[in-house]
Amino acid sequence: MPTLVGTKLDKYEIQSEVGHGGMAVVYRGIDTVLSREVAIKVLHPHMAGREESRARLRREAITVAKLRHENILEIYDYSGESEAESYLVTEFIHGMTLREWLDTRWRPRPALAALIIHRLCAALGHAHKSGIVHRDIKPENVMIRSDGCLKLMDFGIAQIIDHQKLTMTGQLLGSPAYMAPELINGKPIDSRTDLFAVGVMLYQWPPASCRSPAATRTRCSRGSPRPSTRGPVSSVRWSTTSSRRSSTAPSRASRSSATRPPTTSSATSSATSRRSASPPPRKRSPPTSPIRTGTSTSSTSASATR
Repeated sequence: MPTLVGTKLDKYEIQSEVGHGGMAVVYRGIDTVLSREVAIKVLHPHMAGREESRARLRREAITVAKLRHENILEIYDYSGESEAESYLVTEFIHGMTLREWLDTRWRPRPALAALIIHRLCAALGHAHKSGIVHRDIKPENVMIRSDGCLKLMDFGIAQIIDHQKLTMTGQLLGSPAYMAPELINGKPIDSRTDLFAVGVMLYQWPPASCRSPAATRTRCSRGSPRPSTRGPVSSVRWSTTSSRRSSTAPSRASRSSATRPPTTSSATSSATSRRSASPPPRKRSPPTSPIRTGTSTSSTSASATR
């Protein structure tokens, strides 16, 4: 496949390739007018000839241009639909995707998982207030900048609520492992569709247990989710707590006796023993985390495509 490295698109000098997918290639470039580093997402030649693909890129440009949030990738420029090369220019993020970070650096820490989900939900909350549903939330579409700031990206299949739905002929858009049942079944969607995907990321079901996209879609549409014992974002303490609860479940005899109303003396004695056995609350020191929770003041970044 031909590369654009060493060439120039309008005012952008393309210096290196940083990622590619089925739809586009992402390059690192320089804006020669403003002298700043940028990421340039260029449609593959065979995709640029399709009206659907060009419309999808335009949708991403228009959608993200409306959003201003520290945890959403910022768009600088768009080629327009009439240009020979269809491309999108964004901030360049020095960092890695959440998927890469989970695979190489993650250690089970509930507080850290909460921080990641909190910043992701902050970005989604901002988009949802603008009437925008992302529709493709997954670790591959989240970047972690070198200073710890999270960036949500790839709004290519986002849907503006109450507007016409963007589709691709013969394709189910999105990532089956993170799709909500209403998205799989072609029903109306809203902000809860994104929250479903966030929940899948947190508890990581069913990707680890389904061998094909078809099996994943079937399981998601039927429901009955159960947290994975080895989910990359959630803590192993979840499954441990569930095991303790099941192992300490009352026996049939104790359950039947528990249904009998206690006498006044036994109830008073039980309450007194519970109060005396309760330990005083412990103070916990705040956990340290590489994930930033403050306001971002700079945007040096790296972008990737699915």
